[in-house]
Amino acid sequence: MKQELELYIHIPFCVRKCNYCDFLSFPQPTDVHGRYVTQLLREIRAAAPDCREMIVRSVFIGGGTPSLIGESLIEELMATVRSCYRMAEDAEVTIECNPGSTLRHKFAAYRRAGINRLSIGLQSADNAELKMLGRVHSFEEFLKSYQNARMEGFKNINVDLINCIPMQSLKTWKKTLRTVLMLKPEHVSVYNLIIEEGTPFYQMQEEGLLMMPSEEEQAEIDTFTKEYLARQGYHRYEISNWAREGLECRHNSGYWTGVPYLGFGLGAASYFDRKRWNNTSDLSEYMDFDFVGDRSGTVRKDVRELSREEQIEEFMFLGLRMTKGISSSSFLARFGQHLDSVYGKILDKDIISGLIESCDGRYRLTERGMDVSNVVLSGFLLSKPEEG
Repeated sequence: MKQELELYIHIPFCVRKCNYCDFLSFPQPTDVHGRYVTQLLREIRAAAPDCREMIVRSVFIGGGTPSLIGESLIEELMATVRSCYRMAEDAEVTIECNPGSTLRHKFAAYRRAGINRLSIGLQSADNAELKMLGRVHSFEEFLKSYQNARMEGFKNINVDLINCIPMQSLKTWKKTLRTVLMLKPEHVSVYNLIIEEGTPFYQMQEEGLLMMPSEEEQAEIDTFTKEYLARQGYHRYEISNWAREGLECRHNSGYWTGVPYLGFGLGAASYFDRKRWNNTSDLSEYMDFDFVGDRSGTVRKDVRELSREEQIEEFMFLGLRMTKGISSSSFLARFGQHLDSVYGKILDKDIISGLIESCDGRYRLTERGMDVSNVVLSGFLLSKPEEG
């Protein structure tokens, strides 16, 4: 049986940076889009010989705003992927879309390219909140985009939302979530806003100008989110993700369960052959690199082989993001040690604290543990495993 592989393709271009965004994205003229994709094609081809014995189970085109670039470039990208890699017959192929940059003819082109899943970045159904976030679209534009995608035959759509944002109330969040679920998307991602250094929101926070919901109201927003999505038939399979049964995002699940992946493009991350690395974040360096003939340098930065300790830590803090948790038998099969002999004290402490529960040889976060997941998971990330 061939080993599975995932591919991520990064398109860093956007119309403008949102007020909360710290992703590697920036505006560029359209002529740069074409030259960048040409370089992407070279990188995709150059990596293919190392993957002959693997089968691609998912492709994710992210950004930035991939839907900003011409649809013919997306078709060319996917044609190259299919010619260079062995794709699973049921491979999941996703592209991220911004409602303001995706017209119906683009959806038709995506279907021709073999893309079968969309991730649409709405963030809020309230136009005042969208303006405050710095988004370049309205809810009405999202609605038109969503309807066009359905008319072009897309049957697997994710909608991205952000809650606990400045000036948001429980009332406005209820309206957003109810409005979105009326459209019956197959998948919903809900992220709590994190204020990242270097963003406009961070500067506003430093100046005391950011009016955030109170801790009590944020807790009410989170509680409503969990309860309402469950009532509407969505199950939470990861900290920030809900889906209809059988329509969980395969690509993201691969990240959390240790499936190897190759990232192509500016700043893209990879996990392959037990090594992790990131591509350069310098656009000039990436564009000037000779993927065909240059063997003296590399766009891959911070390449490192994971130690056994790091592999154990990743198994825990990535696997515990999933609501099904981690299996002690899988831990034993992979590392040749019993889970309790490595992390017994930490697990016992979190079980007593009501943050983790154990059932039938599996450990998973409780609802309370999910609410403070960063704290719980950091215990596995920062601690040195006990000697077994």
